[in-house]
Parts: sequence; C-alpha cells; structure tokens
Amino acid sequence: MDKSKTLFLTHSFNESTIDSVNNIAKVMMDNNVYCLDYMELYYKYGYRGFQNFLLNYIDKNKINTIIFAYYSADFYFDLSFLEKLRKNVFLVRISGDTEHFFEVKDQYDAQTMDLTLVNSPFAQAKLKQMGFNSIVYFEWFNGDRLKKYENIQKNIDVSFVGLITGREKRSNYINFLLDNGIKVQYFGYGSPHGIVSIEEKAKIFNNSKINLNFSDVAEQTILTRNHKISRHLKGIKGNNFEIALCGGFILSEYAFGIENFFKIDNEITVFHGKADLLEKIKYYLAHEKEREQIALNCYEKAVKYFNATLTIPKLLSTIDEFRMKKTYCSTEIYLDEEFIRNHTTFRVLLILKFLKTGKLKFALEELNIIIKYRKLDWYQISEFLKEEFLDSFPKIKSVLKFLFKKKKA
Repeated sequence: MDKSKTLFLTHSFNESTIDSVNNIAKVMMDNNVYCLDYMELYYKYGYRGFQNFLLNYIDKNKINTIIFAYYSADFYFDLSFLEKLRKNVFLVRISGDTEHFFEVKDQYDAQTMDLTLVNSPFAQAKLKQMGFNSIVYFEWFNGDRLKKYENIQKNIDVSFVGLITGREKRSNYINFLLDNGIKVQYFGYGSPHGIVSIEEKAKIFNNSKINLNFSDVAEQTILTRNHKISRHLKGIKGNNFEIALCGGFILSEYAFGIENFFKIDNEITVFHGKADLLEKIKYYLAHEKEREQIALNCYEKAVKYFNATLTIPKLLSTIDEFRMKKTYCSTEIYLDEEFIRNHTTFRVLLILKFLKTGKLKFALEELNIIIKYRKLDWYQISEFLKEEFLDSFPKIKSVLKFLFKKKKA
C-alpha cells in the first residue's frame, strides 16, 4: 500500500492556558504532516468553496489520511461530504470533551470516520458497540512548556488551576476546604487570582505540595443545556497529565477510566466526596516522603507516555496500521432531530459572520441549508446574536446578558 501522506485539519487558537491543540499541530508538522486551519478556510471560501478546496488539496498533495481536530460544538463539516471523502481517504477524528458532547455530536460524527480517538473508555465502548473503530488517547501535552523544575521550594499547600465560573461543584469543594482550615490557592477564570499563563501554571504545579483536580463537567453548554442528567457525569481532565509532566502530586476527583492512565495510590491519588478529600489532604500534607514518591512515580510515567513530542509519532504509526487494514464499506448515516436542529442552527452563526464581512454569497449558501431542513433552536440563535452583533457594544451586551440570565433564573 502507498506511503502515508497525512493532513491535519484543526484551528489555531490564541495563546491561552490550554495549548494542547496548537502543540499537536506543531508536532504534527515536525513529523511531515500537512496542517490547515479549517475555520480560516471556511470563512475564506464558504460552504461549497471550502469543500472544493479540500478536494483539490487532497488530490494535488496525494493525501490519503486526514486527522480532524475540531470542537464538538462546531458543525462546519457536512457528514455526507465526509462520507464522500472516506471512500478514498482514511479519516480520523480527535474527539475532545466526550463527556459533554458524545450524545449530541460525537457519536453522529463517528459514522463518517474510519477511526475516532476519544478520551473516555466509556465512549470507546459505545462506539465499538455501534461497530466503529475507536481508541482511547490522551497523550498530547506540551512537555517543553509543562516541565519539572529542579530544587524548587514548595510554598503552596494546596492549589487548583481551572475554570471556576459556572462550576458550582468546584466552588463548593474549595469553600468547604477553606472552611475547614485548608489553605487552598486557586487560579483560573472566576478565581481571585484570575487566568494564568501556561508558564505560570507550570510554576504553580511545581510549587504546590498537593495539586487538586476536579472531574465535573460543565453544568450546561449551548448544545447540552436540556440534558440535565449529564451533570452527574465526570470526565478525565487534561490537568492530570499537565500536573504529571511538572512532577506535581495529584489528588484528583475520581472519574471512570482514570485507572487506564495512572496507577491509583502509586502514581496518582483520588477522592470520592468532601470528607474523603479533606482526610486525604491532611494525610498527604503530613506524609511528605510518601507524597513525593507518588509524584515521582507519576512524573516518570508522564515524560515517557504523555509528552506529545514522543507520543504523536507513535500515534501516526498506529493510525497508519489501521489505514493499511481498511476496506471501504459505505455507512448508513442516521441523524436524529436534535442533531439536525443543531446542525441547521449553526448555519445562523455562519450567516451572521459572513454578513459582518460582506460575503453575501456565502451567507445565502447557509440559508439554503436552513430552508432545506427548517429546524432551528431559537435559544442558540439568541446567543449567536448577542455574541456576533453586541460585541461592539460591551456595556449594552453586559446589561442584556444580565437580564437574560435573570429571566432564566
């Protein structure tokens, strides 16, 4: 079979405390993988032009493998187009946040993929039950920026780095610890210290005796606000791997499948509820040698298995092994009403973006899709309008957001 020629389709994000996607793209390019920004191309060429560009690019560069890394709340890719691509190209999707989006998005996209990478053994099992190839993969972190510092003074007893706003369970845990005399320093959006850079985050992980990780999911997203039962879900978070690369001690809220990555009580420690969390913090603050040995065990694993520079070349080889075994069979694509509504409603966001840049032709392409399906989610549309047209008027936007939240409450 022909030699692998791979295209990585992703979107380049601005500098943030989460740079895993940008880092994957960099390492991919270091391994002779072509990389394109799908979002940039879509806004440049529109619905049809984007598809034609990809077809021409694939043909010109003899691409036989495409790896997609797009956000699960995005609906840029038409599933019928992906199925068309899959006839001649091996398609792989990197699916993040499966605990949020598996039911509403990821399982539908998997119908048009030859292989889906997920961060949850539960999602993998569900996809395999449907007859789709899937592997659990979570090893693409930036070992150059997230690293262990030698001879550093650990002057923080307990820390947490992550989103606080909109995560009531996290706030409850932190307040519980503070009320019980635990000195917790917490960082991130909605915290007293605010958002920190990647380098600052690495210093916090290094400086902390105990690094906390919470496994709760967002209380709601724009696609899952009606799936209230999903708020019980817990997911394996990237924080665990980032802390591990920095040589920090991890005390994580338990999430199903975390034992697939770490040996519990040997490389990582976990808690179940507030009382267990408090007890283990007190124990490990008092038992430094045991704490440091667990952290060392975890670090030694992390530098071997979680650093993208080392793991992505192995991943590319694994993908090519799957490609070599592929025999194309067409897939019956099933779409439920909720997926169709979300896919169609996303066209409204694209119309707004195209109108803002004067690309009426592209906006009309999206309108044709809306007319075809005639299913819309007016809540999502209201959110799109607020974001796209009120961002130039921040004071008005803030007032309307406050009133809208008050109305929902």
